Amino acid sequence: MRSLIEKLEYGVSPRETLASLADRLGGMLPVEIEEYHIPLMNFVPAYFESDDAKTRKNAARAIGFVNDPLVPSILIRAFQKESVLYVRPQYLKSLRNFSLEQPIRDILRARRDEILSADISPEDRKHLNEELLMLNECLSDHEEGKHTFTGWGLENEVLFAIDKPFISVTDSFITDEPKKKVLPTGILLKTRLLDRYLNLRTYREILFFLPGVKVVSDDPYAAARQLIDGGLVKYLRERHEGDGAFGYRIELKGVEEKKKSVLIKRISGEILRLSDHELVMRKDNYEVELRFLLREDGTYRFFFKLFTLQESRFAYRKEAVAASIKPVTAAGFLKLYERYLKKDAKVLDPFCGVGTMLFERNILSPVTVAFGVDTYGEAIDKARRNGNESEYPIYFIHRDFFDFRHDDLFNEIVTDMPFTMNPDELPKIDTIYYRFFTKAKDHLTDGAYVLMLSRNADLVRKYASGIFRIEESVEIAEKTGLTGFVLKKL
Repeated sequence: MRSLIEKLEYGVSPRETLASLADRLGGMLPVEIEEYHIPLMNFVPAYFESDDAKTRKNAARAIGFVNDPLVPSILIRAFQKESVLYVRPQYLKSLRNFSLEQPIRDILRARRDEILSADISPEDRKHLNEELLMLNECLSDHEEGKHTFTGWGLENEVLFAIDKPFISVTDSFITDEPKKKVLPTGILLKTRLLDRYLNLRTYREILFFLPGVKVVSDDPYAAARQLIDGGLVKYLRERHEGDGAFGYRIELKGVEEKKKSVLIKRISGEILRLSDHELVMRKDNYEVELRFLLREDGTYRFFFKLFTLQESRFAYRKEAVAASIKPVTAAGFLKLYERYLKKDAKVLDPFCGVGTMLFERNILSPVTVAFGVDTYGEAIDKARRNGNESEYPIYFIHRDFFDFRHDDLFNEIVTDMPFTMNPDELPKIDTIYYRFFTKAKDHLTDGAYVLMLSRNADLVRKYASGIFRIEESVEIAEKTGLTGFVLKKL
């Protein structure tokens, strides 16, 4: 660091020196940077007067790491003087690191309005769109919009995305809908009764279609124009209450990772400009996800997801751990085999985690009492917190199932079996399955059922034999091998 600063002091290869300095600062902690605070403030700002554009750009990058209240003023003055378009975004990237005073925010808003109102040539579009994105990021903390979905009575064309085994179960609830189509990925629907289906527990997500714009160009600028000319802003405004721009994120499916960032930057910059700042990309607190699915011909299937929908299907699940089963998977599996659930049952989950299987079991058909057991203390603590606001008769115990004792027998076991991604731990999983079936029978009444999710279907078939009979099974996720079983105690 000291040699780099010395080179700056004497003007030795400033472009390369500033680039190396910025790289070094980017890998340091703030407390480490503070040691060089004075020389950085003494020498870096002078290079904003350089005739070399890349030197100015590297100076802007380097000074953005210096925690000094004067830095925003230095950067905004250099930004206002800068005439080279590809350099301007770097000043703004560095400004993002600071809390900006009102006069600076006013300058940035004026520049944004200038770009939005200008006729932009194709040659300048890339850099001006990038500048627009950075301007918006600098201002976003002060301009967040908040919207509530109100378009229930309007016709909405949506796809309820559903895991294949749960499609028929979900379809049985969606009646009197003439514009309904069952697909391998879910249920396509044109409806004015969206609120009727919002709290169904068996769909993964709801994806909206923009009328007349189901496929967009492979060119990011043309795709952005298709969305804006197709009425995306109008569609959102008609279905929401609230002020300000809609914050969104972009999800690209089927695109190589190395290409994603460039495509997203180009699409989002063009959307920001063409929408006149009505649609703004955000890293968090977004309300819309624009989803592009690459097709074989290179074009994109377009959907969007609204986070403004007020749905509380899984409100109990406030906390989880990494291995927690998805609530929709637990709900779908139990709904699929609802006919095996006993009314007012006594239910046990020997590997309960944060309690998802037991909560879903009780929501589907109330139990008399349920116990969840797990060796993982953090999961048990979270299960208890998840259940704090409910009146469900579910009790969570921090204990190894193989040491668990209870005077009464249970009518059911519902559980998501332990699993591992580490091949070296497979013998441990094998032992758990072997011991589980031997012990489980001692806790169950005659003819009781076990409803089990497993990623080791071979071990279920191997160790249940002679103790339980497999009544039903269904593959839920081919990629992970997740399989649902219904077993009856012999």
